[in-house]
Amino acid sequence: MSRDAGRHDGSSGGGQRRIPAPRVAPGPLRELKALLYRLYLEARTPPVARIADLIAADPDDLLPGCPSKDTVHRIIGSGEFPAQQANVVSVAAVLAREARWDVADTVERVRTAWVDALLAEPPGRPLGELGPYALEVHRSITVPEDEDEDAPTLPTYVVRDHDRRVEEKVDHAVSGQSVIITLVGESSTGKTRTFWEAIQRLPPEWRVWQPLDSAPHSDPASDLEKVGPHTVVWLNEAQRFLLTADPAEGERVAAALRRIMHAPDRHPVLILVTLWPAYWDQLTSEPRDGQRDLHPHARHVLNGSSLRVPVTFEPDDPDDLTEAAARDARLAHAWEHAEQRQVTQYLAGVPALIQRYRTAPLPVRALIDAAMDIRRLGFGEHVPLELLEAAAYEYLTDLQLDHLPEDWLEAALAYAARPQRGIRGPLTRVRPRRRGVAEGSVRYRLADPLDQLGREDRRRPPPPPGLWDLLVHHSTAAEALSIGRSAECRGLFRTAVTLYRKAADSGSSEAALDIAEILSMTSRREETVEWYEHAHTLGDPRALRFAAATSVTCEEADWDAAKNLYTRAARRGDVFALVDCRDRMREWECAEDADEWFDRALTEFWDHVSLESALAWCERHGTEHDFGRLLIASGQRARGLDVLERSVAKGNFMSLYTVCEERRLSGGIESALAYLKELGHSEHTGSLFAPMALKSMLLREGREEECAAILREMITEGNSSAAGDFAELMRGLGRSDEAIDFLSSRAKDDTRVTYELAELLRRESRRDEALALLTAMATAGDARAQHASARLLEEMGRLDEALIRYRRSAEDGGHDTTSGAVRLLLRAKRANDALDWLRSISAPDGSHDRIERAVWVLESMGRGEEAKRLKDYGWEPDGTVSAPWSILPPGAQAGSGVTA
Repeated sequence: MSRDAGRHDGSSGGGQRRIPAPRVAPGPLRELKALLYRLYLEARTPPVARIADLIAADPDDLLPGCPSKDTVHRIIGSGEFPAQQANVVSVAAVLAREARWDVADTVERVRTAWVDALLAEPPGRPLGELGPYALEVHRSITVPEDEDEDAPTLPTYVVRDHDRRVEEKVDHAVSGQSVIITLVGESSTGKTRTFWEAIQRLPPEWRVWQPLDSAPHSDPASDLEKVGPHTVVWLNEAQRFLLTADPAEGERVAAALRRIMHAPDRHPVLILVTLWPAYWDQLTSEPRDGQRDLHPHARHVLNGSSLRVPVTFEPDDPDDLTEAAARDARLAHAWEHAEQRQVTQYLAGVPALIQRYRTAPLPVRALIDAAMDIRRLGFGEHVPLELLEAAAYEYLTDLQLDHLPEDWLEAALAYAARPQRGIRGPLTRVRPRRRGVAEGSVRYRLADPLDQLGREDRRRPPPPPGLWDLLVHHSTAAEALSIGRSAECRGLFRTAVTLYRKAADSGSSEAALDIAEILSMTSRREETVEWYEHAHTLGDPRALRFAAATSVTCEEADWDAAKNLYTRAARRGDVFALVDCRDRMREWECAEDADEWFDRALTEFWDHVSLESALAWCERHGTEHDFGRLLIASGQRARGLDVLERSVAKGNFMSLYTVCEERRLSGGIESALAYLKELGHSEHTGSLFAPMALKSMLLREGREEECAAILREMITEGNSSAAGDFAELMRGLGRSDEAIDFLSSRAKDDTRVTYELAELLRRESRRDEALALLTAMATAGDARAQHASARLLEEMGRLDEALIRYRRSAEDGGHDTTSGAVRLLLRAKRANDALDWLRSISAPDGSHDRIERAVWVLESMGRGEEAKRLKDYGWEPDGTVSAPWSILPPGAQAGSGVTA
C-alpha cells in the first residue's frame, strides 16, 4: 500500500488518527512546537510507529536519536518541552524527508528553536524568589518591644472571612482552572497582604508576573500576551494599568486579561487584582444613556470577580485578633491604639502619615496640598518637581511667599520624603528601578493614603485658579484628557477645550469628540460640526452621525449633506446612523419620504458592510440594541432577537421592550411573559427592568393579582428592583397597608426596598415614618435618599433642612438634584449664594445641568447677556463668566489653540 492510501477523514495510515495540535502558551516553545507540527502535517500525518521505524532504520546512521513511539507522539503532540534534542532533531529530519523539505535547513531551524526554548525564561519570577515587599505589601510599624532580629518580616496574620473565600478560589487555580480575584477596599485595608498570604498555597513551580518588573516604558498589554500557565498575574493597585488617562491603553490591558482567562493553552493562570472602591465603580459601572462606554473590556473581565475587604475588623474577629496580638507586639500595639478597629491601616502607619500631613510646616503643607489637587484633577502618578514647586506657590499668600527662606523647597521635600514607622513619607522621589536607566525630569509621588484623603477632603473647595494653567502646560496628551474632564465637570469650558485640544493634536479622536460635545451644548453649531468632522478624520466613526444630527437641528437643514454624512457614518460601522437619519427625517418633516429613503439606504448598507463587522462595531460601542432593531427591520429576525437578548443581559431596557414585543407578536402574550419571568429571576443586569415590563404587560391584560404575586416572588428571591412596581400596583389596588407590611419585612438589608417603602409611606401621608427611613440612608451617604428626603422635607415646610440635603445630594453626585436647591435659594432671595454654590460643585454627573441652573439664576437676576455668555462659554477658574472664545480644528484657522 502506498503511503498516501487510507489517510482520509483526518486519520493516518495504520488506523492511527491524526495527532491533535499541541496547546502551548506564547513563546519560543510554541514556535518550536508549531514548526514540528507543520512538518507533521506537510508529511501527511504519518503514524508514529512509522516515524520511529524510519529513525531506527536510518541507513546512513546520521540521525542522532532513537525515540520510542510514545516519545515521538509527545514530541509532536504534547505541550511539554522535549528534553532530548537528539530525539527532536531525528523526528524533524524524518518528517522533512517525508514532506520533501530541505533536511539540512530544517534540522538547523529545529536545533535553533529547541535551544531558544531551552534557554527561554518564562515571564515572571519564581514564587520562592519573591518577598512581600517586592509585591508592594506595606511595611509595618515598628515598636520597641519587637526589635528582635529574628522577628518575622510581617506581623502575625489574622485570617478573616474574605481570606477564606480567596483561599477557595486559589485552590481552584491549583486544580487547573484559570481564576481572577479582585479585592476591593480602601487604602491600607490589607488587600495586598491578603493575596500575599494566599499565594503561599501555590505549588513551587508557579511564577509571579507583575507589570512593575517589566522594562521601563514597556507595554503591559504586550507583556501579558507572553504569560503562560502556572503564572500569577499580580495587578496591585490595578487602576494604574486599567484606568489610564487614555482609556484605550487600559482597555488593551483588559482585553489581554480576557484572552488569558479564555485561552486553554494558558490554563491555569491566577489573576489577582486590587482596587479602591471608587476605581472599581469607574471600571465596572454601565454607562448612562448617552455616555460613551470607556471600559467595556475591563467591566467584562472584572465583573463577578470582586470580594470586598472591610475597612475594619468585623465583630467576630476580635477573639482571633486578641490571640494573635498576644504573640506579636506590633499587632498588640495596633490593636490597642487603632481607632474603630482599623488595625491594618494603623499597622501600615496611615494614621501617623495623616497626622504628619495635618501638622506639617506651611511650605510642606502647600506642596502636599498641591500634589493632592494635581492628582485628583487627573494628572499622572509621578508629578514633575517643576510642576510641584510652581503649584505650591498657588497655595501660599503673598506674605507667606515673602517669608520663605531660600532653601525652603529642599527643606520641605526632605521633610515630606522622610519615612515614618516603616512606610514612605507623604512625598517621595521616584527613582528608576534599574541602574543605568536615564531618569529624565525629577518626579515625586504622593503617598496613596494621602492621595485618597485628598480626593475626599479636597473635592469641594475649588483648586487655585493658577493651577489650571500649570496643568495645561505640564500635562501630557493622555493626561490632558483626564484633566480636561475635571475642568469640564466644573464648567470651565475654555480650560477644558484647551486641554482636549492638546490631546486632539496628538491624534486623540476621543478628545476631539469631547470638544464637539461641549460645543454641542451651546448655540455654536458651526464649530460643533467642524469638530465632529475632525473627530471623524482622527478615526471615530460615530462622529459623522453626531455631525449630521447637529446640522439638521438648524432651521435651514441641508438634508442632502446630512443624508450623505449619515450614510458615510453607517459604512464606517456606525450602523445606528441610518435609523437616526430616518427618525430625524420624520421629526423634522423632510420633504422626502423617510421610510422609502431608509429602505434604499439599508439595501445599499448591506452591500458595503458584513454582518460580522457591524456586530463587532456595535459590541465595541455598546449599541447592540440599535443593531438588533436594524436586523429585524431588514428581515433577519432571529439574528436580531439574539443580538437584542444579549443587549438585555447587559442592562439595556429599550432592548427589553423590543424583545417582548417581538415575542408577543410571534408567540403570543404567554411567550413574552415567560421570557420576563425567567429574566426577572436571573442574575443578569437586565433583570432590573423585567418587573416594570412585566407589570405593564400584565396590567394591559387585566391580570393584576397574578402580577402582584410574581412581583412579590421576585422581591423575595432578591430582585429588589421589583419593589417600586409592586408598591405602585398594590396602592392602585387599594392594598397599601399590605404592601407596607411586606416591604417592611424585606427592607432590613436592602436599601432599594427601603427606598421604595419610604416612597410608599410618603404617598400614603405617613411622612414622619418615611423621613426616618430616608434619613438613615442619607446619613450613610446615599445621594438618592438625600434627594428624596430633601423633597419630603420641602413638602413638610422644613425648607432649611431640605436645602442642606439637596446640596449634599448634588455635591455627592446625585443626578439632577441641583434644581431643588436652586429653587429654594431663589425663593429665599439668595441668588448670589446659588451662583457661588453651583460654581463650587465638581461632581462629574450633571455638569451641563449645573450650567443650565446658573443660566436660570442669572436670568432671574435680569442678567440676560451674562446668562447667554455663560451658556456658550462657561466659567473661568476665578469664578467669572468667560469672555467669548473660539476653537477651530487644524486647517480651519491660522494657528491653533483657543482664541479670545
